[in-house]
Amino acid sequence: MNIRQLICLFLIILFFACNSKKQDDSIQENSGSNSPTQEKKDDHLALQNTPRSIPADTSFITHYASLATNMGTFVIALYGQDAPKTVNNFIGLARQGYYNGILFHRVARNFLIQAGDPNTKNIKKKKEWGLGGKSYFGKEFEDELNPNTPSYKLGYIKGTVAMANRGQNTNTSQFFICLDEAINLDNEWTIFGKVIGGIDVVENISAVQVEPSDRGYSDGIPLKPIKINYIKIKKAKISQ
Repeated sequence: MNIRQLICLFLIILFFACNSKKQDDSIQENSGSNSPTQEKKDDHLALQNTPRSIPADTSFITHYASLATNMGTFVIALYGQDAPKTVNNFIGLARQGYYNGILFHRVARNFLIQAGDPNTKNIKKKKEWGLGGKSYFGKEFEDELNPNTPSYKLGYIKGTVAMANRGQNTNTSQFFICLDEAINLDNEWTIFGKVIGGIDVVENISAVQVEPSDRGYSDGIPLKPIKINYIKIKKAKISQ
């Protein structure tokens, strides 16, 4: 790890370890989740994992998102330079509290975990889980797939965060996080971030038992609900 990456990590740690009373007013939290003390502890533990496979030039990272779940917290570096509209969508929804209470509705062991469907807040809509979503812009929006960007060149390496959709240019609010076996995916889904801390939380989510589906016995809805409690956003300092 070079000096620039170390400085970047130090700045993130300072933010997420700060007094929780001074949070961004636009970020809503789930009051029934962790206490402020536990939140700070989880954020600190998440950041003990260092970035992997991110180029030395991190200028394409514009924000950081701390995503707290009932299984722990992990931190995502957001690629606002590479996928500006997608990152704006994610940040806008997060700051509205849109993701608070949403479940991970798909877990595929060592392949990916997926969330972002508001239907998962209602057990009566279980048959529709994975079909819902809306964007910050009020309609589906286009893919951002530029072969010249650093994130596109990195591909779907472990920890990559990308949009899930129904097909080309149908993005709303659903996203997935890659694990080892996603590396060979074709470049069809917009990459807009990467888990840089707390990858063990993602791995643990990927390992939970699921309801068997038509995709197999290890790819389906988790037997025990895995919930997003809240997402906190921090703007990154862009290096010149």
